[in-house]
Amino acid sequence: METNQDGTYFQVGDHVRIKNTQETGIINAADGGVVYVILDGTNETKYFSAYVDDDAYIELITQEDEATMLSRVKA
Repeated sequence: METNQDGTYFQVGDHVRIKNTQETGIINAADGGVVYVILDGTNETKYFSAYVDDDAYIELITQEDEATMLSRVKA
């Protein structure tokens, strides 16, 4: 994520989750306020607003989130 005078934005390389479907992916491109996400597992590309707020369709996956997800897979 990047924060500047205009707000907070997702950036290339961020691992994100789509809030309504729980699908995860990596942001592989950002252009003009839009980010392109390649979904894990399917390699399908979807695009979203790059701006981070409570109404955003995607959310950043933190290292803690990833550790929790991995522990569920191993169980």
